[in-house]
Amino acid sequence: MYKIIIAGLGLLWSITSHGMQPLNLMPYPSEVQQQAGHFTLPSQLKVFTQHVSEARCELIKEQLEQLQQVEVLWVTAKDQANLLVEVEGVTQVMEVGGKSGELIPTLHDNEQYHLSVSPRLITLKAQTERGMLHGVQTLLQLVNRTQRSIPAVDIDDKPRFAWRGLLIDSVRHFMPVDTIKRQLRGMASAKLNVLHWHLTDDQGWRIASKAYPKLQLLASDGLFYTQQQIREVVQYAALLGIRVVPEFDVPGHASAIAVAYPELITQPGPYTMQRHWGVFEPLLDPSNPQVYQFIETIISELAELFPDVYVHIGGDEIEPTQWQQSQAVQHYMQQHQLADEHQLHAYFNQQVQQILSKYGKQMMGWDEVFATDLPKDIVVQSWRGLDSLQHIASSDYQVLLSTGYYVDQPQEAAYHYRNDPFTSFKQPSFKTQDIKHWQHWQFTMPRLKGSAVSGEFVLLSSEAGKQVLLRFNNQQARLINELEPRANLQRFTVDSWMGPSQFELDLSKDVIQQGRILIGNTPYSVSGNRLAQSTGSKALPAMLQDFVAASKVPTDLPKLHKNILGGEAAIWSEIVRADNLDLRLWPRLYAIAERLWSPATLTDEDAMYRRLTVMQTYASEVIGLEFTQQQRAGFKQLTSQDADIEPLIILAEAVEQAQYYTRHHSKFQHDNYHQLVELNQYVDYLSAQSLGLVELKRHIELFQQGDQQAKKFIEQLLQKWQKNLPKLKLLIANYPKLHSLAPLVTTLSQVVDIGQKLVAQCAKGEPLKPEHQRDVQQQLWQAAQLQQEMVVSSALAIEALAFKCRA
Repeated sequence: MYKIIIAGLGLLWSITSHGMQPLNLMPYPSEVQQQAGHFTLPSQLKVFTQHVSEARCELIKEQLEQLQQVEVLWVTAKDQANLLVEVEGVTQVMEVGGKSGELIPTLHDNEQYHLSVSPRLITLKAQTERGMLHGVQTLLQLVNRTQRSIPAVDIDDKPRFAWRGLLIDSVRHFMPVDTIKRQLRGMASAKLNVLHWHLTDDQGWRIASKAYPKLQLLASDGLFYTQQQIREVVQYAALLGIRVVPEFDVPGHASAIAVAYPELITQPGPYTMQRHWGVFEPLLDPSNPQVYQFIETIISELAELFPDVYVHIGGDEIEPTQWQQSQAVQHYMQQHQLADEHQLHAYFNQQVQQILSKYGKQMMGWDEVFATDLPKDIVVQSWRGLDSLQHIASSDYQVLLSTGYYVDQPQEAAYHYRNDPFTSFKQPSFKTQDIKHWQHWQFTMPRLKGSAVSGEFVLLSSEAGKQVLLRFNNQQARLINELEPRANLQRFTVDSWMGPSQFELDLSKDVIQQGRILIGNTPYSVSGNRLAQSTGSKALPAMLQDFVAASKVPTDLPKLHKNILGGEAAIWSEIVRADNLDLRLWPRLYAIAERLWSPATLTDEDAMYRRLTVMQTYASEVIGLEFTQQQRAGFKQLTSQDADIEPLIILAEAVEQAQYYTRHHSKFQHDNYHQLVELNQYVDYLSAQSLGLVELKRHIELFQQGDQQAKKFIEQLLQKWQKNLPKLKLLIANYPKLHSLAPLVTTLSQVVDIGQKLVAQCAKGEPLKPEHQRDVQQQLWQAAQLQQEMVVSSALAIEALAFKCRA
């Protein structure tokens, strides 16, 4: 043991002071028992460790140094300590890149820990150092930075899922090593345990290869990681208890390989660097033996750099044109009795899997690699939805969920929080004999890019009340129990792969007369017509009959639960750069981390948001995540270094990025969907969700229930926005990069005016007449239209006042 003096120990500010209220922890632990009293931090914190490696002792020191004003002493006897850190098992030590002694995390490590805080002693026990690391993160979050104290508590904690990951795309926009390391520190604080590092794609190759140097020389724009840098990241992640899984995309997403080594591609070149985003034709040639030599050589290099057993081969979005047009490939298919390109792809994956096995690696890939003739030890990552996830798991293959965790899409944290990997297996029972009346509708929702979204729904009146059975694009139907009439519209919401999908439709005639579908905060037009209607339970639509039949089929839940390893958030970087990465990821990654770590019964969204607000401060001030700095720096480059940017920060409370892939699709429409577009507009420095609007919505609900303090909050917020308008207009007039914001600010002014009038009328106990409700609704619908990839989302919150006001 040895003595370490550090500068200090900082304290997480907490909503609790004297009472035993829920603790501000994310992810929230499995079991928490709060006790009376608290541990007061002494001027010297004496720490005893047992079976903790020297490297991890240094890490504990570093983490404590993020806090403030406490001297830490390492002591050699338990009775001398007021903090005991004990690892009861054996730490796994493996070799990384020729350097022995590194602490390598693996899948299914024991991550459980027990943390006990009494007024006199803190005790942290775990079977492994990984569990110990999680306990340290919980301890750091418990510290009250104002009162220099830690509440007395007993915590027994363990993760619900073994795989809790984050994919970072370093290809479409390059992410420097320091940026990656900062995200790793954030991941450790959220108890996420896998960095999925996306390193090759159409727009670039980011790994230095000794055997194929033209990959980095010709296909990286000079932006790639040296092998030493990769080792550095892997070792740092391992120290934090985080596995690193590399992704090497084959046979598609191969445009960068085509630039460097066109002889490996199915059709001859030459090829140039791909600057646009999308799915492109270059495919590795499965009939060419040199392709398999290339793959084996790259895998041998990856095996030296990445100790984790898994290598992700991509395998998604195969555009088969080149294979179809190649005589050599068609002959190869005949030789191997492969009927079509799907079988060819599966056969190719088998060859890759055998190469991986040769180097002690196991295959991982996206949905498209799934085939039942592959070994059961592969892992499939599902981006195609819960239906695909269930199909793969029920086929007895291991699978991860990523649908609903795509954080390159701006989405509300609550949407991710509801996205449980087991959700799709909870089929509700349904009694057709209880149906009194039904209507069957078809709908179509055009998108800004790609094919329209279509589907059908059945409006049901039964003994259970009004319900909706909804199906998108022939996917699994979902039963919705909450149907809310609003003026002349029927309103219902379901979470889809696009985000929270709120239907607001006039169904008074055979054709949808008026309506929209809100995907997150963004309105999309919708058309449709009634297909049939009837009373009773006779001649029910096939969709409803299929749903009832499916609900009666027993589901092997133990098999499904065994095969679902967890989930991964994914930050694709088409419209994300290093200078706004933190802003896109944090703090909402804590919500995803909690869904993958904490008990399934933890579902209170209001409580989640209260803790998330605390974590926002903690992540910035203690962990060192830079979302606040990135926003301020972005706003400064739109103005000047000496400009007052506070008006722009206040504006960011009331407006948001358009959610789902609306921004991507809008860029595509304007031919701005490519690598050369500068991401330096106001919208690029907005967070994924305004937590200020979350608070506004919550207070509107309280006001509708008669809470006068909530009324005061709403009035003060609207007044704050109103007073900010002249300052905004002055900034816009003075700085050319802000000129385009003028229409947005005009819209916000109208929304604030409507909101203030509605609050005043509600306070008088004078509900709006139906015709006035419709007028206000039309104005707010217009205000919520897409503008410069943004939405004045405050209009969506304020609309509720027109329909639910109470005295």
